[in-house]
Amino acid sequence: NIRENTLVIFTSDNGFSCGHHGFWGKGNGTYPINMYENSIRIPFIASHPHRIAQGQTQNAMCSACDFMPTLLDSVGLTPPAGPDLPGRSFLPALLGQSDPGRESLVICDEYGPTRMVRNDEFKYVHRYDTGPGEFYDLRNDPDERTNLIDDADRKGRISDMRGLLEDWFARYVRPDRDGRNFPVIGGGQLRPVGGPGEDGRDAFTGH
Repeated sequence: NIRENTLVIFTSDNGFSCGHHGFWGKGNGTYPINMYENSIRIPFIASHPHRIAQGQTQNAMCSACDFMPTLLDSVGLTPPAGPDLPGRSFLPALLGQSDPGRESLVICDEYGPTRMVRNDEFKYVHRYDTGPGEFYDLRNDPDERTNLIDDADRKGRISDMRGLLEDWFARYVRPDRDGRNFPVIGGGQLRPVGGPGEDGRDAFTGH
């Protein structure tokens, strides 16, 4: 009866572009590094017999940083407290209960000086090094074809979303590991299999 008492999850660590926007690879497969939906959205399928209803879907936004508190919550454990743990449990969403999810999501990870925040309606991408910035109306432009960063009517909302982004990093970033200060460039999945990075060596120095 192990299966009856086991939560099984299928997910991934990043999305992937298969010709979307004209390239093949993940977020760091381009330069400047991209934050398109196909790069940041990931599959997430959860199964737990008699606990999670089969075939249900949820629209509540969640982040990879929510996985740990959700898994602990599923077995009745309290997540540890810490200044660098921004996650929240989305177990209610898995169980089919009411869960509005997050109002906004911040994407950072390995993306260096490129950062992003989005909500149900809009996405803002900020690049601290070379630019350009990006702003998309996701409801009316789900394929992110029209960059509205220079639209005068959007300046107020863009400023608000940049504030959300800056506040999040001011609260959670570790200064000694702040990706904003590292020269992350586009390489993505384009290097040959067996080349630098595939054999334990650094992808850029070869050592």
